[in-house]
Amino acid sequence: MGDLLSRIEVTKLARELDVPETDLLFLAGSSQAELRELRQITSTALFARNEDRVRLLAALSRILPVPMTAKIAELALGPMLSARVAGVLDPREATRLASHLNAGFLASLAPALDPSRVEPIIRGLPDQLVVEVGRLLLKQGEHLTLSRFVSVVDINIAMSVVAGANGRDLLQVALYCDEPAALDSIAQRIPDAMLADIIKAASDDNAYDAAVSLLTSLSQETCARLVGQIDAVPEHAREELIAAVAEHDVWPTVLPALHLVDQDVLKAMVNVPITMDAALLDRVVGHARELDLAPVLVQLVLAMDDDHLDVLRDSTVLRSAELQDWLLSTAGVGTRLMVPVLEALGLR
Repeated sequence: MGDLLSRIEVTKLARELDVPETDLLFLAGSSQAELRELRQITSTALFARNEDRVRLLAALSRILPVPMTAKIAELALGPMLSARVAGVLDPREATRLASHLNAGFLASLAPALDPSRVEPIIRGLPDQLVVEVGRLLLKQGEHLTLSRFVSVVDINIAMSVVAGANGRDLLQVALYCDEPAALDSIAQRIPDAMLADIIKAASDDNAYDAAVSLLTSLSQETCARLVGQIDAVPEHAREELIAAVAEHDVWPTVLPALHLVDQDVLKAMVNVPITMDAALLDRVVGHARELDLAPVLVQLVLAMDDDHLDVLRDSTVLRSAELQDWLLSTAGVGTRLMVPVLEALGLR
């Protein structure tokens, strides 16, 4: 999973520096934490480089009438410099100024804004203006920009913006979001149909890595709801998603959520060609043991069709007496079901 998270950080850093992502691919071997720290240092350095001139412009803006300052910002300063000035203005002054700017101009300067510096300004703007700017950014495909403001705007405003999004938009915004808690708050309010659109978008765009990244950012309950939409896509798409989960080994994130998933969904998830692999099944069993998730393991075994159960006969992990003792002592009501299954497979 680390390689995927590092690639995401490289994309964010490229945006910060306004350079092609390919120029920074040499950094892809660094850890996510290292790249995030570098991005934060870069952001601070870029702001400090012209801070004196920016503060002078901010001081001049206090002398002129607000409508005139707004017009100068639009016609003379442009989006980049206006964004820098906004970062040093008093929030009340900046809010009054922003209220005189049109939504299109605010959307054009949003990519250059530092959310941590302008949060008080955003919270002071009229809700409808913030929603309008958010929808413009969505229309322009500014998913990375939107992701940076997920934790800054009020949840109700975020939901108003999301209402105009499709599955592809949501998947991309989630991919770049730095705040899992804020992302999960939005996902909790999204209807199942929209979650299904996210799964479909991952399938249509072959963006399974992005879907896996989203799964790791969600609470168990929301993760279960998203996984619950997996039968909205054909078998080949389900298989690719499971392949991505296996490749990045995020079973520790996915397995705890599966106790909330309907058994029919588990059948659709488990019974795909890629899981006809004893080594893969052993990894899943091993993770279930480490996480003490015997009931989930029972659910998965009972969801398997005959062909997959045949593969399970070759499991080395399930043959362990210690693991079977753990399974049968902690599986709860599943114990009476598992004993005959293990015996029928010749594992007990």
